[in-house]
Amino acid sequence: MPISPSTKNAIKVAVSVVLAISLALWFQWDKPYWSVISIIAMAVNETYGHALRKGRNRMLGTFLGMGYAVFLIGCFSQDPLLFIVFYTLFLAYCVFMAGNQRYGYMFTIAFVVCAIIASIGGFDSTNTFNIAVLRIQETLLGVVVYSLVFRLLWPQETESHFFSTLNSVVTDLNSSYYTLLDNKNLDTSTIGNVQTQIYKLQELLSLPLTGSHQLQHQHRKWRFFVSVCQRVQSHMEHLSQGQNTESEKSQTAYSEKDLRTLASVLSLLDKATTGDGDNNGNSHKALRLYIQEHAAKLKVPLQESSSSTTAALAQQPMLSNETKARLRNAFKAVCILLTCMGLWIFIPLPGGTIFPMIASVFANVIVSMPDSMVKQAFWGTLGWGAAILIQYTLVMPGFTELWQLAGFYGINIFIIWKLCESPSLGIQKVLGGNLLVVLTMSALQSTPSYSIETPLLMLVNVMICMAVIRFYTGLFASQA
Repeated sequence: MPISPSTKNAIKVAVSVVLAISLALWFQWDKPYWSVISIIAMAVNETYGHALRKGRNRMLGTFLGMGYAVFLIGCFSQDPLLFIVFYTLFLAYCVFMAGNQRYGYMFTIAFVVCAIIASIGGFDSTNTFNIAVLRIQETLLGVVVYSLVFRLLWPQETESHFFSTLNSVVTDLNSSYYTLLDNKNLDTSTIGNVQTQIYKLQELLSLPLTGSHQLQHQHRKWRFFVSVCQRVQSHMEHLSQGQNTESEKSQTAYSEKDLRTLASVLSLLDKATTGDGDNNGNSHKALRLYIQEHAAKLKVPLQESSSSTTAALAQQPMLSNETKARLRNAFKAVCILLTCMGLWIFIPLPGGTIFPMIASVFANVIVSMPDSMVKQAFWGTLGWGAAILIQYTLVMPGFTELWQLAGFYGINIFIIWKLCESPSLGIQKVLGGNLLVVLTMSALQSTPSYSIETPLLMLVNVMICMAVIRFYTGLFASQA
C-alpha cells in the first residue's frame, strides 16, 4: 500500500528529531531541545527550498540575537530601567521587521534568541557567552540533521512544487480566457487566486534551488514563463474591468483584437510548459518571439491621465495598510511585554526569569497571527500541555536507555504531525512540538530528572501570558 505524503512527512520529521536528540546527548550538550525546536520550525514549510531559506534565516537571526543580548548584558546589567527600555525597543523593531516577506523570520528568531540568552545568562558575561555558543551549536545541528533527512528520505524538491503550481496557473488562465470569450466579467476571487499562485511561483524561484536541476540551470527561462503569466493575468483583469467603463461597440472590437492575442499567447504558453525535448525548446523560442512582436498589445493601458494620477497619489495616505498593520503589531507586542513585566515585578510569581522570558517570546511570535489563531493557540496550549504532562509523569520515569527516550519523542512527533496534517492546524504542529520538548526538557539533561514542579510552573506561566495576549488581542480588535 502506498504511503501518503502526509505520512512520509511525519516520518521524516520524527526521524530528524530522533537523530538530533541522540546526537546532542552523545555530544553531551546541555539543551538538546533547541535542535528539536529548529527542526520543528523548518518542518512546517511547504518545500525543502522554503526550509533551507528558513534554516539560513534562523542561523542569521541566532547571531543577531546573540549579539544584541551580549550588548544588553555588557552595557546595562547594572541598570534595570535602561535594560528594559532597550530590550523593549528591540522587541518593537523585530516585530515590525517580521512583516518583511524575505527576512521577517530572521528578526523573529533574533528576538527569541536574545530573550533566551538574556534571561538564562543571569547577567553574567561568561555564562551568557557559553549559552550563546551552545545555542548556535544546537541550531546548526538541527539545520544539518533536517537537511540530510529531508534530502535523502523521500525528497520533495522545490522543482516538483513549482511545476505543479505553474500548470495550475496556466489552466486557470485558460479558464479565465474562456470566461472573457463569453463576454463575462472575471470573478474577484478567481483573479485573486491566480495572482496568489503567480506570487508563489516568483517566491519559489527566489528560494535555494539545490537539487532542482531545471530551475537551477534554466532559471531565466522559467522566470520568463512566470513573467508572461503575470502579463496575461494583468491584461485579462484590465479587459474584465474595462467592460464596465467603455461603450459596448468599442469594447467589443477592442476585446476581439486583444482576445486573439491572448489566445495565441496562451496556446504557446501551454505548449512551452507542458512539452518536452526539442519541442519544449522550440515552443519556448516561439513564445519569446511572439511576446517581443506583440509586446505593445499586452501592456495594460493607463486608465487615468497623468494629472489625475498625480492627484490620486497626493490623496493617498502617508503610510500603507501593511505598514500600519506592522506598527500596530509592534505596539501590541510592547503592551503585552510591559504588562507581563509589571506582573512579574509587582506580583511574586515563582520561577525566576522564566515568566518574562516566556512573555517576551509569546509577545514576539503571536502578535502577528490572525485573531482566530490566538484563541486556537490558547486551547491548543491547554490540550497539548495536559497530554504531555500525563506522559511525563506516568511514562518517562521508566526510561533507562537512550533509544527509549529518542523513540518517545519520535512517536509523539509523528502523532502530532498526523493529527495536525490539515493546513489550518499548522499552529498546533508548532505548539505541540515545542511544548513536547520544553515541558520535558529535564529528561533531556545528561542526568535526567522528573520533577513535576518545573513543567507545571512553566505551563501556568504560559497560560498567564496567553491570557494577557488574549486581552490585548480583543482590545485591539475592538478599536480596529
